[in-house]
Amino acid sequence: METQVEVRFLSAGIGRVLRKFFRSGSGKMAFVGAVILIVFLLAALFADQIAPYDPTVRSGRTFQPPSSKHIFGTDNLGRDMFSRVLHGAKIALLIAFMAVLIAAAIGIPLGLLSGYIGGPLDRILTLIMDAVYSFPGLILAIAVAAVLGTGVTNIAVSIAVVYAPTYFRVIRNQVASIKSELYVEAARAIGARNWTILFRYVLPNVLPSVVVVLSMNLADAIMTEAGLSFLGLGIAPPTPDWGYDLSNGQRFILMNDWWMIMFPGLAIIVLVLGFSLFSEGLNEYLNPNVGERE
Repeated sequence: METQVEVRFLSAGIGRVLRKFFRSGSGKMAFVGAVILIVFLLAALFADQIAPYDPTVRSGRTFQPPSSKHIFGTDNLGRDMFSRVLHGAKIALLIAFMAVLIAAAIGIPLGLLSGYIGGPLDRILTLIMDAVYSFPGLILAIAVAAVLGTGVTNIAVSIAVVYAPTYFRVIRNQVASIKSELYVEAARAIGARNWTILFRYVLPNVLPSVVVVLSMNLADAIMTEAGLSFLGLGIAPPTPDWGYDLSNGQRFILMNDWWMIMFPGLAIIVLVLGFSLFSEGLNEYLNPNVGERE
């Protein structure tokens, strides 16, 4: 009986939080972004079922404009652009999520240790991360990708190197301020171990910032992956990839074959917009003072 009452109270509390969130301006912004992301996720997950043709095989005449048979037209090899855009979503999201998870797995633990322990370790890690952070993101990703080569995993690692310092800086700065809070001092006073303090008292208080940074980095990772593929350092053809299709299509833009770059470009813009709206709305909700300062 007590368990049922607790579940009801918990459900009611979650319901109130969600209603308050979606009624706010930031909640509406995040909701629009979430809808866009869900559409792309479903397209990526069910690309094999939705796509009318094999994206790597010729399915019609070359340079065929959008029609009832090929709603996004065909490319210079007669491949269906709609099928390539759908399967390209799978590649883009896979690489973006892999890159962000690898970056978080590196940056968050190092940021926790650096901010909490301080001293020489903090100075060394901060110096290394600041040195990496000082490089332009795309240039650094190009350098790493040139060394590692093409492939999903290699491209994800190349992008992760760019964003690991972001997690480190955010987590390190927050931990450095949180570790002097009264509840952390109280935990030390009762004899709690450092690992217990870090994971039970410090980490939960920095997770909201991690969620916001993660969603923002996903948008950046989509654009970085497209940039690498555009330059020929991404996924090897004929695998469908938005950046590669943009690079391939721009060669024929003077022939008025606009659909070859329009639809992959729109896919990148809309997906990045979805991540940006979601992260911005979430950030405004979790940090309401940001909007007041602006």
